[in-house]
Amino acid sequence: MSVLELDGLIGSHPLGALASFGLLRVLTRQGGEPRLYFEERDDWVARIECEHASVDDLIGILAKWSRSSRDELLSWAKADVRVPLEEYRAVLARALGEDHELANFLSALAADGAVDKSKGLIKPTAFYMASGQQNFIETMQSILTFVREAPSKVWREALVGPWAYSAPIWGAGWDPGTERMHALRHKAPTKDKTSCVPGAVWLAFEALPLFPSFTRDGRDRTVGFVLRDRVRHWRWPVPIRPVTLDALAMLVSSREVASATEARRREGIGAVYESTRSEFGQGYAVFRPARRIV
Repeated sequence: MSVLELDGLIGSHPLGALASFGLLRVLTRQGGEPRLYFEERDDWVARIECEHASVDDLIGILAKWSRSSRDELLSWAKADVRVPLEEYRAVLARALGEDHELANFLSALAADGAVDKSKGLIKPTAFYMASGQQNFIETMQSILTFVREAPSKVWREALVGPWAYSAPIWGAGWDPGTERMHALRHKAPTKDKTSCVPGAVWLAFEALPLFPSFTRDGRDRTVGFVLRDRVRHWRWPVPIRPVTLDALAMLVSSREVASATEARRREGIGAVYESTRSEFGQGYAVFRPARRIV
């Protein structure tokens, strides 16, 4: 096993953490038993224990994998995640019988049973931050297309850095650094273009099955989010001992992380961070810069 230093993935950053979790999930599904942890330097930097000898080898594996990944997932909904409940349940039923990986994503993308009363559409995960002309599924299709056009460059940017925001695509609202607060900027909104780190956003998308959505008392909920003063906040752990995917899945859904108690130190967690899901208008949202709560 090699230990690969991934200086582009920072555990205190919501997109960096989510991308790190997604990378562990991708590598686990390819075989072996990789492990993830973070080392504290100026910040929490991701480390992966895996069978690949170097970061270059890892980038090559991801480049090959991304050429054929996820087309079936991105074609499940013609419009977006928010579809009529009956349509969602029909697709989920087929996936449960034919494609468990697709079923895992579907269970993460929407909360079965929670429906928008005005339009009758299923309510999406709290990681869904699109509104208006934005389309979550189409955004992921665009990002995957961009990744496939220059995979080596894209994966190096995401894993090693620096993050150059190489894709002129909306980044799903997961990166606080891309929030455009126009009253404080030198450009007019019409001239201020969107951008993202496509490899990081795609790996973050791969992490979503770690955070299933569900319904409680008719309301949608997403694992990892806490509700305070009617505002949702995502909390995540920064493991300092190598963890497998199964162990990480337990940590991100644990009571210790949700309540941010000192008991988390017994679990090999170096810190717990929280990022506010700041919502604007009719559902558009963005993660705000994280704060360390433990």
